[in-house]
Amino acid sequence: MSELRVGDIPIPLVNYIYLIKYHKSPYYDIVQHILKEMEMHHKRMGRNSEIIYTLNPRMLQAEIEKKINSEKLTTVNICRTILALLYGSKLRKEDDFYVTTTSRGRRNYHIKVNTRTLNSMHSFI
Repeated sequence: MSELRVGDIPIPLVNYIYLIKYHKSPYYDIVQHILKEMEMHHKRMGRNSEIIYTLNPRMLQAEIEKKINSEKLTTVNICRTILALLYGSKLRKEDDFYVTTTSRGRRNYHIKVNTRTLNSMHSFI
């Protein structure tokens, strides 16, 4: 397993990367849920296609709370887990993913899902 340098990734995310890599719940469970959803959409569109998959942390929280009961399932933790997955997978901001912010400050994460990005995310976990 390669070590991540703190200089490459914001410090709070380094902790989340550790939690994901060592399969700590609910962080690893969030990542597993995201990857299953992405794979399902990618498979439906065709293996050679590229789709933009949008993650809304509030909606994701509602979906995951149905499966997992944890006080650690907060919107902030979900946002940081998503970013840890993206940075830990070495996806490139603007090329592989981008973040939009609503007028009220809520964020949505948009990921270009293709075979390369899925493989990167799977090799990370």
